[in-house]
Amino acid sequence: MTPVPLELPLRPAEAADLANLIFDHAEGKPLSDEVRNRLAVRASVLKFQTLTPFFGSLERDPVHHSVYYLAVDSETEPLLLHMALAAAPTSSIYHKPLLIGRMRRLNGPEMVINAIPFGPRAHQSVETFAARINSAFYPKPQGARTTITVEEDYPAAFDTFRAIQKGTGKNFAAVAGDYHGAMCAAIRAGWRSGYTVASELGTGKDLKGRERFSRYAVTIPAGANGIEDAERVIQQIRQARAALKISRGFDLELDAATPMTPLVLRNTMEGLKDRGHVPQLIYPGPFAEKELDEMAAIASHYQVTLSFRYGGEPAETVRTIAKAMAGRLDYRVRDAAEAKFVAEQLL
Repeated sequence: MTPVPLELPLRPAEAADLANLIFDHAEGKPLSDEVRNRLAVRASVLKFQTLTPFFGSLERDPVHHSVYYLAVDSETEPLLLHMALAAAPTSSIYHKPLLIGRMRRLNGPEMVINAIPFGPRAHQSVETFAARINSAFYPKPQGARTTITVEEDYPAAFDTFRAIQKGTGKNFAAVAGDYHGAMCAAIRAGWRSGYTVASELGTGKDLKGRERFSRYAVTIPAGANGIEDAERVIQQIRQARAALKISRGFDLELDAATPMTPLVLRNTMEGLKDRGHVPQLIYPGPFAEKELDEMAAIASHYQVTLSFRYGGEPAETVRTIAKAMAGRLDYRVRDAAEAKFVAEQLL
């Protein structure tokens, strides 16, 4: 453990109240969303001043079941609390945590509370949570699932996805841009239902630091060599992931540098099929509404999902696109408000 600083990021007494609540109501029970929600309701009456708990993130240690992990906001930074009975072994998952305190439970044994930095910039802590505590928080390929890909404000995006899922049973969850920021937001929100994280790659961009995404958007440059250039990037992705021994699957999205016609889309798909690189998604760029049904038919033939960019078009246009795509599509939006609007039309 690291030395205790003169000023802790939260009050030990509040951390103790939080830990007591968890031990009182979660110990010895299956850790379900129902239990997490019940804890959130009970915690609301405690009126914490130096911490804000995110009960959706609550997990047990996979080996030592009397050890719990919970994401919180403190007065200074986002943290992950490690709460254990004193008899439990020291965490082998996170090394050198900050000691918040050793406290005696009112009706039980002594407990130990530690803290670990756990925000969007704490890359290793976030990665470790998914790797060692619950792999459900890793982003996944979307396959044939319809998605709404949000570019900004991941916490608000996951709140929106949860509201949609609760009301309709549909999972549209996808985000783009910051891999660890997205995964941190998913953990804090308790999103275990599957989601994808997309990275945009031009043909000249270095893949370094982007090997763990679950979707790669590769631009197809204009010109006769466009497919060959995109193919080289695809090979780089596969080689870079193999070098890091990342066995999780990923989706490939090809983005047209210039708008595609139905003929260009068909020829592109044939060329990629011949090379063994058929993508899961393709962004054909803007095209005429009269071409929508033909584009949808080509996409269906090659079992590829067409991706669209929301640009403020009216609800009727979004509904027309969704109908033509028979519900299989990806819509890229800026924020949660646009995601909510698009979802209403898709549904």
